[in-house]
Amino acid sequence: MMRRALATLIVTLASTVFGCDAEDARPQLPPDPVRAAPGDAAIAPDAAPPVFTGVLTAAESVDIAPRVAALIAAVHVGVGDKVAEGQIIVEMDPMELREELRAAEAARSAASAAYKQAVVDLEDARRKLVLETKAVNAGVSPSQNLDEARLGVKRAQAVAERVRSTQAAEAARAQTAKDHVNNASLRAPFAGTVAMRYRDAGNRVEAGAAILRIVGHGSMRLRFAVPPQLGRTITVGTKVSATVETVPKPINATVKQVSPAIDPASGMIIVEAELEGTTGAELQAGLAATVRP
Repeated sequence: MMRRALATLIVTLASTVFGCDAEDARPQLPPDPVRAAPGDAAIAPDAAPPVFTGVLTAAESVDIAPRVAALIAAVHVGVGDKVAEGQIIVEMDPMELREELRAAEAARSAASAAYKQAVVDLEDARRKLVLETKAVNAGVSPSQNLDEARLGVKRAQAVAERVRSTQAAEAARAQTAKDHVNNASLRAPFAGTVAMRYRDAGNRVEAGAAILRIVGHGSMRLRFAVPPQLGRTITVGTKVSATVETVPKPINATVKQVSPAIDPASGMIIVEAELEGTTGAELQAGLAATVRP
């Protein structure tokens, strides 16, 4: 029974590292981690030290996704490929984006022309008001004409304000479309390795839909779950020891983060620790680890 629970936890924690759900770039907390043996809760003097099951995670991990819905023109890397910071790894089809830019720029030009005309109309209405005011004061025009001139100015002002708002909105839309064209090539934000490839060239994706997942080459982290009754024994700065199959000796780690609340799904406290002196190919995100305080 315990062996089955351990296997379940390893699979669950590993899935949080590699993002089984492409729409969620954040690792999920393990739903059913292994609890320490009942005897561990009391931590009796003659009891064996508690043992926790965890998984290695990359300190840096990000999903590569477009800012706008578009067709994927090319994906230049695959799972396991190394990427450099700033390297172009995905290209979106620029034709559709450029067409949207042309439409947005045309709408902006039309709105700009409409605003210029509205300004001219407002100036004409104001000149008419001045003339009608003089005519009424001279007694050569009825006061009704003055009232109509004043109303004409108010209407022209309302039109000018409305058209100015439209012009600003179209200008913003055109700038956004321009940004989309400029960002049609998606680059790696940091040096790392392709951990997942969710989609291929020819697929159409929505804005924010992940195409690739990149994990960094930097330090690794250890994630494990602790029963609440043992939570006081694990704090930031606590030293722990972890063993993994690919490394013959235990690995030291220092706790960097302790969840301030119990995870409602698992009833456990989630802990993250930073591994010490463990750079190299022996460690990979997703490896299961046995953790001892």
